[in-house]
Amino acid sequence: MDDLTGIIGQNRAIEFLRTCIDNQHLSHAYLFCGPAGVGKMTTAVAFANTLLKREDPKGRVLLANRAHPDLFTIERIPDKTRLSKEQIKEMQSWLALKPYRAQHRLVIIRDAHLLTPEAGNALLKILEEPPEYAILILVTDEAAIMETILSRCQPVRFKAVSEDDIITVLTGRGIDIEQASCAARLCQGSIAAALEFAQEEDLARQWNLARQHFVALARGDMAAVFEAADTIEKDPHLLSYMLSTILRDVCVYRSSGNPALLMFSEHQELIKSLPDADPDRIGAAVNRVQDLQKHMRYHVNPLALGINIAYAVRGAFWD
Repeated sequence: MDDLTGIIGQNRAIEFLRTCIDNQHLSHAYLFCGPAGVGKMTTAVAFANTLLKREDPKGRVLLANRAHPDLFTIERIPDKTRLSKEQIKEMQSWLALKPYRAQHRLVIIRDAHLLTPEAGNALLKILEEPPEYAILILVTDEAAIMETILSRCQPVRFKAVSEDDIITVLTGRGIDIEQASCAARLCQGSIAAALEFAQEEDLARQWNLARQHFVALARGDMAAVFEAADTIEKDPHLLSYMLSTILRDVCVYRSSGNPALLMFSEHQELIKSLPDADPDRIGAAVNRVQDLQKHMRYHVNPLALGINIAYAVRGAFWD
């Protein structure tokens, strides 16, 4: 059993990576791309650990303590919004040294879409002429990376995790099936979000609050924008996902008229009470809210984010 065995819901990606290791057909650079919270970073670490354990069996303790000399990780520095050129230069100096214990030196770059232009150009130079022993793993939620970098990486695509798989993960951690099911439907395929939501002690009250805000916004009440924003500020992750889920159900139901397609069946009566609106306009609002959700991982003013999300929900129904 290797470290890749525990990855949930990404069978195709795991099979490909395990084949790369087994056959020693290793690329000098991989791009792990897909939605947030679906296991890309976990897989990057597992892939690196699996390879290094094969090449350096005695290095298991070092890997467990995140101290292996042939593994280097670049992450966003707290209070910074981007990955800097200086971080890439530090990695370049580290890569200039040959492997200390294994046959390869591995670099994991988390949130590679946050590279500054200068950092991207510095990384490109490394990718153009990498040391023969180097393997770089770029982890990104978006494809907003220089085309010249993308073209030099082996893409490994990750998908949203299925509801059933997420429920299995949550119940395996002792979470009640009803709470696990609710979190799985709400999390938009993200295991990380599901784990967070499943820990909420008062999920029913939060749902009622989100639905009240949604109805007020859909009716065009401008004061409701700032009331909803104030609530979102207190728990931006959970409330934004709830508003996004309600909006998605409105879009699906107004387009199909089929209640079986709703994420939450109780939304059917709520939807019937809302003003008429073009389904395409509602769909555009869904995309807008989901785009705004991506900023929650970084240093964005939560009140400003809440105002924008509330305006987006209102904008599904009103100019």
